[in-house]
Amino acid sequence: MAATADDLRARALRLLARREYSRQELGAKLLSKPAPRLASRSRQRAQSLADEFAPAPAFTADTLPEEVYEAPTEKDVNALLDDLEKRKMLSDDRYAEMRIRLRAPRYGNTRLHQELSQKGIDRDTIAAVLSEQPDELSRCRDLWLKKFGRAPRDMNERMKQTRHLASRGFAMRTIQQVIRSAGQTGDDVSEA
Repeated sequence: MAATADDLRARALRLLARREYSRQELGAKLLSKPAPRLASRSRQRAQSLADEFAPAPAFTADTLPEEVYEAPTEKDVNALLDDLEKRKMLSDDRYAEMRIRLRAPRYGNTRLHQELSQKGIDRDTIAAVLSEQPDELSRCRDLWLKKFGRAPRDMNERMKQTRHLASRGFAMRTIQQVIRSAGQTGDDVSEA
C-alpha cells in the first residue's frame, strides 16, 4: 500500500513544525523513509524475536505482515513541496535567513556559503542573506577574542590560531588582518 497524500502532508507538516527546512532537504527526508509501520507488524516482529531460539517452521501465511507500506514517489513529494511553497509554509529564503542567523557568529562566509549550497539554496539567495550580516572581519575578530584573546607569542601559536579560524570558514585575508591587528594593538583580554 502506497503512502497516501494525506500521510505525506502530515509528515511534512510535523517536520516543518519543528524547524525550517530547505526544499531539497525536506524532499530528501520525505523520500528517505516510508510511512510508519502498522501496529500488527510490530507485534509480529516482537513475537518473532521471542521465538528466535525456538525451532520454527518457515514463514506461514499468518506470520506475514498484513500490509506493506511503500516509499512515496518523487512525483508525489514534488507536488506536495510545490503546494507547501505556494502556501508559504516552505521557503528557501526563510530557511537561509534562519540558518545564517544561527551560524554566522561562529562561522565565516565561505563555510556558510558552502553549507547553504549543499542544502540546495541558490547563489542569489545566499548572497542576499550574507550581505545582511555583520562584516566577516568583525565576526572573525569577535570569535578570535573569545577563543584566544591575545596576540600569538610565536609562530606555532600563530599557526594554531590561523588553523582554528580557517576551519571556521573565514577567509585567509580576514584571518591575517585580525591576527596582525592584535599584534599591533597589543590586544590582551586577560589584562583587562
